[in-house]
Amino acid sequence: MTAVRAVLASIAATALLLAGLPAPASAAVALTLSRSFGASGAGGTIVGSVPQSTSVTPFAGITPVVQFQFAPTTTSSTACSEKAKARAQITASGTTTTAGVLTVDPGQVKRITSWKIAFQVPTAGYPDNTVNPNGLVLAGTQTQSRWVVCVYDSESTTSSTLIASASYTIAVKPVITKISPDSSPSAGGQTISVTGSGFTPVTSQITATIGGAPLSNIKVSANGTSFTGTTGTRAPGGGQYLTVVAPGGTVSSEDPNGDGSTGDAIPFTYSNAITVSPNTAASNTVATLSVTGAGFTGITFDTSGTDPTSNLGHVFLVDGAYDASGNREVAECDLGMVISDTELVCDLDLRTGPVPDGAYIVTVVADGSTGAGPSANPSIISSGAGFVVAPY
Repeated sequence: MTAVRAVLASIAATALLLAGLPAPASAAVALTLSRSFGASGAGGTIVGSVPQSTSVTPFAGITPVVQFQFAPTTTSSTACSEKAKARAQITASGTTTTAGVLTVDPGQVKRITSWKIAFQVPTAGYPDNTVNPNGLVLAGTQTQSRWVVCVYDSESTTSSTLIASASYTIAVKPVITKISPDSSPSAGGQTISVTGSGFTPVTSQITATIGGAPLSNIKVSANGTSFTGTTGTRAPGGGQYLTVVAPGGTVSSEDPNGDGSTGDAIPFTYSNAITVSPNTAASNTVATLSVTGAGFTGITFDTSGTDPTSNLGHVFLVDGAYDASGNREVAECDLGMVISDTELVCDLDLRTGPVPDGAYIVTVVADGSTGAGPSANPSIISSGAGFVVAPY
């Protein structure tokens, strides 16, 4: 008998499809959202879709009704009521929402296909602002709140049918209060700590960049008030800004409070630091060096090897800090090739003189002229750029 009923149901569904009518859905299906989280009170458009099927066309022939229903626990994150709920005022008690149902204005719900709809996240109660005038917002002192997007075939609380559902989370907008340290070598690899709020992830990890260079290995504290990350490679320069993309929106350290003012901006500096390998060689020899850093493809290097004072880029061996007009090269490392933006290879000739034993600094300069001043942009003195001339 069960098999007969299944066959009859299949025949009936096929007949409806041939007649151009939607087949009845036997159960609600999972709804995939174009974004599953957003900022408190921000609104915005969401596209919801279900897998395409010739036998199940959940949105065909109807004007879908979309409700946001509060989900107090993780287990209820996709559990909609069987029938559409009546509109209810969202109220707060301490840090929790005690009631919450928002129906999206029908004028803000569009059926795109039989498997796809678009709708607006409510910014005010429907049908008027007397029902939760603030829209989908956090209650009390919440930093995140989980809701369920429920799609019905009507707004009736007695005869509607649940079609599809998905989880949706709102969160506070992120804020940046401190970046420590506020600098990194251009080659990256510096671990920084960012303090603020609103960093707690929802469905995926937050992302962050500094001057366009992504942070890696991001780890967020349990309370969402800080995270650590590792800087990537970037051409040297000051006045760079950290941008964080979190569930509650995007914030930049150029406007860390998101109030439209840059008076409290927190800039970040990528210093022109390099590392050298090998970092030692014997006097009166020629050593091939691998120099790593960042921004090398932006420098036009002097490949002639005959004019160390040209206004082109150079790789010098310097006895101490580089000074364009005074303390310059002990020897020049003749460029072999720029392998990438972060690595170059050069030949350091220690035969001229010859270069005496001692500790030196390998320095990359963008402009080798004696009057270059700041435009020389020499790599900073660091342990990674140290080079020792000594017997093996």
